[in-house]
Amino acid sequence: MHKTLEERIYRIVHASEIELVGKAYVGKYELNDGKSIKKFILRKLRGKIKNLDTGDNITISKQSVLKLASHLKDGEIYQKTIAYVPKIIENMKFIEEMKPDKENASFNNYSYYISRVSIDCESHTILSTVGYKGQKIYYDQNVFKGTPEEVFIEAKTSIDNKYSRLKEILKDSNNGDWRQIGIALPEAPTAVKNN
Repeated sequence: MHKTLEERIYRIVHASEIELVGKAYVGKYELNDGKSIKKFILRKLRGKIKNLDTGDNITISKQSVLKLASHLKDGEIYQKTIAYVPKIIENMKFIEEMKPDKENASFNNYSYYISRVSIDCESHTILSTVGYKGQKIYYDQNVFKGTPEEVFIEAKTSIDNKYSRLKEILKDSNNGDWRQIGIALPEAPTAVKNN
């Protein structure tokens, strides 16, 4: 496991994209239909999945279902990623762990992961949230248009609330220009491309 934030960012920025077919939801659930999406997650996605980056077993629980199905407003690209939640969990890369902001939070701490994905040949970055309270629960995900490099640069400067968690994660990083970050760091490991 890479120890510094800069090393973790470097690995993420230089990882291969996970290729996702945007039509994978067809026959499984309907877009813009919260009940259909919730039913799909409850029936098809429940259980534990091993994350290859950390070796942790991450559970998709009833709590996950409610949170993941609550983001219809985030658009169709977000909704299309639901069909791939197990693949996202398996291949996402750890970036940071943080304590909750609120006193009565659902979890003792939160781990954040990044997935670099291509959906219908267009780059997107997924920020996944895993909560810990006795077990690791896949709690939420946000989908951003662009590569991690582009999204990280935007997060450092944006006042848009959708970047607030990423901005918090990146605040202590030493370099805002992610293209240059590898100069002082060891070579990034070769990522295995997922089909």
